[in-house]
Amino acid sequence: MKNMQCPKCHAKEIVRLPGDIQPSSSVSGAKSPSSLKTIKTTQYCCANCGFSEVWVDNPDDLKDLLKRFGF
Repeated sequence: MKNMQCPKCHAKEIVRLPGDIQPSSSVSGAKSPSSLKTIKTTQYCCANCGFSEVWVDNPDDLKDLLKRFGF
């Protein structure tokens, strides 16, 4: 949807929503370790059918996500 057209319904009304993937905090609410960083994302949402995608803005952050959550 980065090309501003919905792959599901082909509408061109796309909403762009910036966001973040935040590091998890502990149950006590203590600050997360500094080795975990916030990863900037952008969500694209079709205003016609509601289909949405989330993209990681910095390709280098994908390596961090793979290390932390990958198989």
